[in-house]
Amino acid sequence: MKIALITGGSRGIGAECVKKFATEGYTVILNYNKSASNARNLQQQLQAQGCDVHLYQADVSNQSQVVEMFSWIKKYFKHLDILVNNAGVWRGGLVQDVSLDDYNFVMDTNAKGVFLCCKHAVDLLRGGTNPAIVNMSSIWGLVGASCESVYAMSKFAVVGLTQSLAEELDGMVNVNCICPPIVLTEMCAGYTEEEKQAFCAEHNTKCYLPSEVASEIFRLATCGTSGTIQKM
Repeated sequence: MKIALITGGSRGIGAECVKKFATEGYTVILNYNKSASNARNLQQQLQAQGCDVHLYQADVSNQSQVVEMFSWIKKYFKHLDILVNNAGVWRGGLVQDVSLDDYNFVMDTNAKGVFLCCKHAVDLLRGGTNPAIVNMSSIWGLVGASCESVYAMSKFAVVGLTQSLAEELDGMVNVNCICPPIVLTEMCAGYTEEEKQAFCAEHNTKCYLPSEVASEIFRLATCGTSGTIQKM
């Protein structure tokens, strides 16, 4: 039995990852924080297709909740094959206007949350088959941008963590990272069509569907190599 944990799995890219891994034969643990109804609906939809999906509510920025989540996985599933650190939040604005609360909100989830999940997953992953971690960064984890200072900081941190763990866990767990540009989810709903077109022209890319990103995450999780920072 192949086990995959997807954090932030109730919406957007995370939900598409849950669908992708579940339909590829994985038993999927869908982690969510607040979107319980979305999580239940997705679970029911996939179970109706014969997929095996389990729900676990936890705030990845809360160490005690993360510890409890991995203890639960160990108790009921014994091991873990894939960890997808997808859970993320966004706050933007001029640096002088960003509150400390907003800073903590973004860094706690996007940076600390990924660190905590990696930290507490390692022992379970070592018992898996071809175990892998895929961390979600962003194009703003590769280049800075106006009004993205805190979000970019958090995503640069994810890239650095990925590179470090790829060295630290070499030969034991593959660790890769994906850095998508604009993805057509709720998080990017505030962009106008003109802004999307300008962004894509500047960065020589396109706007991606969540399902396209999920397919690339699945590829990175199962490619058998480590240390890739994948720009889309």
